[in-house]
Amino acid sequence: MPYEDELKSLSHPVRQNVIDELARQPLSVRELTMRIDVSQPVMSQHLKVLKDADIIRVRPEGTRNIYFINKQKLNEMRAFWTAHWSDLLVSINEQEE
Repeated sequence: MPYEDELKSLSHPVRQNVIDELARQPLSVRELTMRIDVSQPVMSQHLKVLKDADIIRVRPEGTRNIYFINKQKLNEMRAFWTAHWSDLLVSINEQEE
């Protein structure tokens, strides 16, 4: 199934919270750990999962790394799932008739 890795990366509650925070603004690991109650090593592991799935990206800013949402990837996923669910619903409706 397309986007399986991306969807898996979003399945953990901490990673969902990370996405919610990054949707508001790009943040560093330290800023994320201050907003989400996990240690820095745990946060780094979650960020790696999201980064490996290309859901988020990182840019160096001085001595910090700033994490931000990969809007293009999320838009691709949304377009796929919108089309997929629309087709699925049409198919279900046709079966009911």
